[in-house]
Amino acid sequence: MQCMKATSQKLHNRIASERFTDRKAWTLILAVVLLTLLPYLFGAWLSLGRKYFWINHNIDDNCVYLAWIRQAQEGHFFFENRFTTDPQPRLSTNLFFWTIGTIARWTGLPVLLLFHAARMGLGIVWLWTLWLLYKRLLPEDARMPALWLACVSAGLGWLFWRNAGINAPIDVWQVEAFTFLSLYLNPLFVVGTLLMTLCLYDLWRAIQEEKWGYATRAGLWALLLGNIHSYDVIQVAGAWLAFLVASSILQKRFDRQRWLMAIATALIGLPTVAYQYWLYRVDPIFRHRADVPTSAPPLWHVVAGYAPLIVLALVAVMVLIRERRYRDEPFLFLLCWAIVGVGLQYLPRIFAAVGVHLPMNFERKMVMGAHLPLCALAGWGLWLMVRRLPARRALLVTALVIALTTPSNIRWLIRDGQNLIRNMANTGMHRAYMQPEEWEAIQWLADNTQPEEAVLTFPSFAVFIPPFAGNRVYVGHWGETPQFAERLREVLRFLDARRPDSERYTLLHRTRAKYIVTFSPELQAWFGVPLRDFIQQPLPGTEVVFRNQLVAILKVL
Repeated sequence: MQCMKATSQKLHNRIASERFTDRKAWTLILAVVLLTLLPYLFGAWLSLGRKYFWINHNIDDNCVYLAWIRQAQEGHFFFENRFTTDPQPRLSTNLFFWTIGTIARWTGLPVLLLFHAARMGLGIVWLWTLWLLYKRLLPEDARMPALWLACVSAGLGWLFWRNAGINAPIDVWQVEAFTFLSLYLNPLFVVGTLLMTLCLYDLWRAIQEEKWGYATRAGLWALLLGNIHSYDVIQVAGAWLAFLVASSILQKRFDRQRWLMAIATALIGLPTVAYQYWLYRVDPIFRHRADVPTSAPPLWHVVAGYAPLIVLALVAVMVLIRERRYRDEPFLFLLCWAIVGVGLQYLPRIFAAVGVHLPMNFERKMVMGAHLPLCALAGWGLWLMVRRLPARRALLVTALVIALTTPSNIRWLIRDGQNLIRNMANTGMHRAYMQPEEWEAIQWLADNTQPEEAVLTFPSFAVFIPPFAGNRVYVGHWGETPQFAERLREVLRFLDARRPDSERYTLLHRTRAKYIVTFSPELQAWFGVPLRDFIQQPLPGTEVVFRNQLVAILKVL
């Protein structure tokens, strides 16, 4: 009887301890997600009557997402690329943005409100799912350090900030490589990494509990992932395959059921991946988008971007190998996932070295998700470092180490704040705020034109037309518009006061544009060429249908 009471008390204490830890995890998750809202509130406070789009980074890419949402809001399930006037089939869709647009159509709620509500709401779900995965993979005392690192950590990029750019450690510029930056800046990265986490979480439960239902559910997550953020399927498949192979070798046995579960998951998720590949083959505009090269950075940029995590993870690896625990499956899975997540981006180069071309020009984007297993191993290593210290000293050392991983993210927030103050976006082509007169012109297009009526204008303004007016534009986005550099030069020549009208008519005939948006010479500093005043010097064959102090819209007759 005494033994039963002791056992019951231990169980009660364990449950109470888990609930307390869960509450701490919830508090951390909510605090981090709410923190990501503060820079946007700062941006709104600075707007001073100007139009603020609630976008603090990569305005152009977010405008692509908002253009898809607008098409869903119009009632379309399949989307077209409205950043070009080239002919194209309407064959692609994105279920995540279609859902946001459909909710906006049904409820009348502002799209930007739903955009950030999805970012923050799914961010909370993502971090909680990650916490559940860490609870299954990590020792109890390593879980909270791992979650803290996942939420706030970066690398050594802050030491190179003066040379910030693509030739610096990745924590300076690569959003999808880090949890905090994804939470802060991009709802597509949030939902993509959430689906990756859900898929691997259910695959893990499937093999641990030997239940096919979890393998089936993992397949459904993969099915959604194949549509919403297709190339992330490659990392999930690669990590799980590497784990199954490594486990089979180290355990010296072939677990038939595990492999069958993996095959079942893959078959369920295959249709959306196959559809994206078919779309790549039949739609030249989609193929152009997919073929825009995003090369993997030099390896030292990645190592420096993850440096504190790699050091702590190596501590875990060395200790567990020394303690002969390297066969433990949670450790083996995290190690395989981390290696695949970081190394996958270099696979096309490895194959190219032996003469094999892989259609994977999106190299560096495949690192998305690698932060999660690295943080798990780093949290494990941090706990192993302090486990023999007195409790208070262990807590102090843990807090100090985690704090030392945050400067890059803090510096990122400071930089965004400085850009907002200077009215400058990170792209260098766009401003953080739009003057009321410019926004009035976009609203006129939204109210008085049809989506099929194309617009010719400068791309840093044109990028806002598909999401907020709905029209196609001749040139609007560096990756979505074919021959972007050439078309940018054409538009500059069109607006240049020194060019003859014959050039303008040639371009209008080729683009079949119905409307032209021109700008007052007051805005010349943004263009680098002397702007023609189309009000004082009318262009024959057009009429002015809208004008204010800064912008005029011409209709091609």
